[in-house]
Amino acid sequence: MKTVALVPAKLKSDRVPFKNIKDLGGVPLVNYTIRTLNKVPDIDEIIIFASEPSICNYLQHGLKYKFLERPGYLDTQEAKIQDIIREFLMKTNADTIALFHITSPFLKAETVSDCIKKVNSGEYDSAFSAYEIKKFCWYKGRPLNYSLDINTPRTQDIDSVIVEQSSLYVFKRAVFERTGQRISNNPYIKLIDHFEGHDIDTTEDFRIAELIVNTGFFTT
Repeated sequence: MKTVALVPAKLKSDRVPFKNIKDLGGVPLVNYTIRTLNKVPDIDEIIIFASEPSICNYLQHGLKYKFLERPGYLDTQEAKIQDIIREFLMKTNADTIALFHITSPFLKAETVSDCIKKVNSGEYDSAFSAYEIKKFCWYKGRPLNYSLDINTPRTQDIDSVIVEQSSLYVFKRAVFERTGQRISNNPYIKLIDHFEGHDIDTTEDFRIAELIVNTGFFTT
């Protein structure tokens, strides 16, 4: 059984220019993900899947990884994550895939390892990182986890809402080939806090990440 870490990457991005290689705490962002994966003993191979090999110029010496070139069309806004995974599986012999996005620099090696172990044990068919939210939530114009027909409950008494953190997914090749999805019917949900799961999607997100690094909440 071969477990491979898939790290999709591209040099250019729309909302935060050159996000994946932008300096965070004096280090290009891509390094945080590869550093973390280097600490996960359950991973047999770490692959940066990108259309431009020059991204490797931004990685620190001594980190273990391989570069695998992907078609340029996967860099476009029209490309979906399923397209990237499908292309990746055609080029590798991975049995278990740990998909880890560069935009979550603070995810812990222990979190990745836990998800891999749960899937490789056969206990679960997929895994992902998530937040648990105990707040009054709405969906499509209606309350999601409470009712307007009864007295408003205390927040500690309402049902939690689980939100995908969207940066770490672990799944079997067979699951994706069968369903076309990275989550199947029996997923392991790894709950993490908002510091660990902070995801960089906008310029504001990047500024918050800088604050986390500069104030010492995250250390390598």
